Amino acid sequence: MKTKTLLAAAAAALALASSAGAQNAPPALNLTLAPHQSSGAVDKVAVTLKLQAPDAKPGEPFLRLPMVFASVETQRYEAAQIQVTDAKGAVPLVQKDDPADQSNFMYFRRWQVARPTQGDVTVRYTANAAAFRPKLGSGPPFDLRPEAGGLNGAGVTFLALPDNSRPYNLGLDWDLAAMPAGSRGAQSLGEGQLKLVGPVDLLAHTFYMAGPMKSYPEASSGQPFAIYWLGTPPFDVPAVASWTEKARTAIATFFGEPGKSYRVFFRHNPYPGTGGAGLINSFMSGFGDDPPPTVDGMRHHLAHEIVHNWPGSLDGPNGVVSWYGEGLAEFYSATIPWRAGLISTDDFLAQINERAQSYYGNPVRTAPASEIAAKFWSDTRVRKLPYDRGAFYMAMVDAQVRDKSGGKRRLDDLVKAMIARREAGQSHDTDAWLEMVTAELGPQARDEHAAMMAGALLVPPSDAYGPCFKREAASFRAFELGFDSASLTSSPRIVKGLVAGSQAAIAGVRDGDEVTEAVVLDAVQAKADQTITLKIRRGGMDLTITYLPRGQAQDGYRWTRTQVPDSQCAI
Repeated sequence: MKTKTLLAAAAAALALASSAGAQNAPPALNLTLAPHQSSGAVDKVAVTLKLQAPDAKPGEPFLRLPMVFASVETQRYEAAQIQVTDAKGAVPLVQKDDPADQSNFMYFRRWQVARPTQGDVTVRYTANAAAFRPKLGSGPPFDLRPEAGGLNGAGVTFLALPDNSRPYNLGLDWDLAAMPAGSRGAQSLGEGQLKLVGPVDLLAHTFYMAGPMKSYPEASSGQPFAIYWLGTPPFDVPAVASWTEKARTAIATFFGEPGKSYRVFFRHNPYPGTGGAGLINSFMSGFGDDPPPTVDGMRHHLAHEIVHNWPGSLDGPNGVVSWYGEGLAEFYSATIPWRAGLISTDDFLAQINERAQSYYGNPVRTAPASEIAAKFWSDTRVRKLPYDRGAFYMAMVDAQVRDKSGGKRRLDDLVKAMIARREAGQSHDTDAWLEMVTAELGPQARDEHAAMMAGALLVPPSDAYGPCFKREAASFRAFELGFDSASLTSSPRIVKGLVAGSQAAIAGVRDGDEVTEAVVLDAVQAKADQTITLKIRRGGMDLTITYLPRGQAQDGYRWTRTQVPDSQCAI
């Protein structure tokens, strides 16, 4: 099956939503979510779907839910757990699963009706909310879970929805009768009750949160920008929220949509580390307690996910085309806030050099793009490649465009033209990009792109980031976990492939150790002096082992500040 990133699917859903209004009276689909509490915590959510005369027939698609999405296991209902009724009574279901996707990105469980339906149809099932759902690999924390008297999760992990892409008159409502007084519900596309026209992907690729929520601004209903959270996060929420609002405004203005709606959901992770993922017009930002995130530390990934809402991804296989969407998000998440004065020139330089550390210190930095998908969710070194490689590639293209045009054009012009192509219904794939960049820079642009895809080491020119920085040779100790990284995404997490003489081995890690708590490595790769701590169980004993995951030195490059004043820096 040809797969796309979540935001590419979301962009397609929004495009359908914007065009569906011109069609004649799409059928109604009303979704109601009713959280249930036990002992003060949400333990399940009753889901009710009311479909206007679907006229479903045996042998035809009816409902579907991913078995896995981005390496995250879903609710995986059995047919007997889904009650379907129509004018004649109960409608039995026939269940069938797609072949498993070996990359653990996405494949579906599907249901068909055993007899034709008559009239309107009601579908009911119950989603369980669990404190932590083990993942197949290092995927986004989308699972449905309770938190601080409420709950949150992404629809793609718990909503069994019609198995089609047609537009509906969608309705969404919350039944919060069982929740604490003052509870409210919010989702990626708004707050409280929702009505719009579009495909069911708008419901699937949405983040949901309900309960005694707090928000920024406090009166958030109807606002174009809002942040929601449950409980008391261990960081300065108003400071993060204020900066994020300014960044959203700057990014949305750059892309020509200053009033575009956007939501952020802060979610507690029951394990160390931050992270998150983008959904339709929104971002779920996860955080841990040890160590607690800082305001400065959260800025980059928040800006990265906001940028994703415009360039999106190219059409094509997951992993192979990731250099484009992730590279642009990395490039602009630093460049646009810098231009807007939201980060300093020193902050901008620090982001460039963290990327250099991550890329030039990556022992698999020359892996071809064709190999990324298979290991994307199991090996952080591979997962980081599209981000780092893509960002350096975009910096190279930007420098070439500025140089050839005498400063009259930039990467910005190509990216906005690609967005216009997609919005006009034209092709939005690698060939479209190559056609555009070749017309701008000449035939060598095609060769440079092919070299990147084959794994050639990228070296942006010295002035790639403008006159205030220059490139210099540097040495980077390679990121080395010290054992097979797949050990951390298996269940249970058993250490295998220990590298003799590695820092892990020297610190006391042994083959056969069980790692009892999840470990988040993505951010560690960009920080040369950041240690990792493993909670180990060995022979019935619990151990804690901390070490620096670094190996032999590798040659690379970094950038330093020139004497050019800040006023002349921004590109």
